[in-house]
Amino acid sequence: MPFEQKKQSGGGPVGSLPPTFELKPREYDAIRVLVKEKTGISLGLHKRDLVVSRLAKRLRALGLSGFEQYLDFLQGPEGADELVQMINRITTNKTDFFREKHHFDFLNDTLLPSIYQAGEASGQRKVRAWSAGCSSGEEPYTICMVAAEFFQNKPGWDFKLLATDLDTTMLQKGSAGVYEGRLLEPVPRNLLTKYFNRVKRGNDIFFEAKESLRSMITFRKFNLMYPSYPLKIPMDFIFCRNVLIYFDQQDKIDIMTKFHETIKPGGYMFVGHSESLMMVRNLYKHVGTTVYLRV
Repeated sequence: MPFEQKKQSGGGPVGSLPPTFELKPREYDAIRVLVKEKTGISLGLHKRDLVVSRLAKRLRALGLSGFEQYLDFLQGPEGADELVQMINRITTNKTDFFREKHHFDFLNDTLLPSIYQAGEASGQRKVRAWSAGCSSGEEPYTICMVAAEFFQNKPGWDFKLLATDLDTTMLQKGSAGVYEGRLLEPVPRNLLTKYFNRVKRGNDIFFEAKESLRSMITFRKFNLMYPSYPLKIPMDFIFCRNVLIYFDQQDKIDIMTKFHETIKPGGYMFVGHSESLMMVRNLYKHVGTTVYLRV
């Protein structure tokens, strides 16, 4: 016997496909201009289908018939809040614990020993770092696990990390520090038990970062297209990985110039596996696989 289709109040039949939306070229151009203006991210023509798929839920949630209405909505009284929602959905948030492991090997084997030696000689035992484009927090927690292990038997040292992103949803997740069990698979077992609490929710297993780890990190919303980076304390090193790929050449140069002003002399810059700083080689010296020394 076939299933009876029941009607939802004010909607289509239960089980019916959600409405699809056409994004016309002029509408896509308007979205590209808006995203570029607000975030600096350059959306190529090949990203149109991706934008449709990521924003379709917002159109449905708002009860809009298409992208022309959506663009009008963005100009209205609720537009500022919706712009945050739009940017959250358009930005890509691919990240993992210990992603590009060679960076964390360099951090543990080369960079932190150098900082430690200089700090013991000068008496300046503070380390400040920045994870720019931190997404849901896997990178900041990985950095801090490496740092915590390195400094665990070295009294008097203070390590703090600034973790920033445009996506407020990802920042909330990172600040909460709770992850599905499968996401913690790259974390060595001894570090997992030392820095995370196992939490069961229903039939699912999660891991929650312990306060000792979370207290090392400050999560903040930050736009790399700000005219300047008014950080009070210069950074010993910055991770900005797989972020530059979303910017055009001039914006990459501008961002890396502002980072250069933020890093201590002798500090380091880490970028993603498909990125290079050849366009600012007057500011950075290549010293390892996607690792650069501030000139």
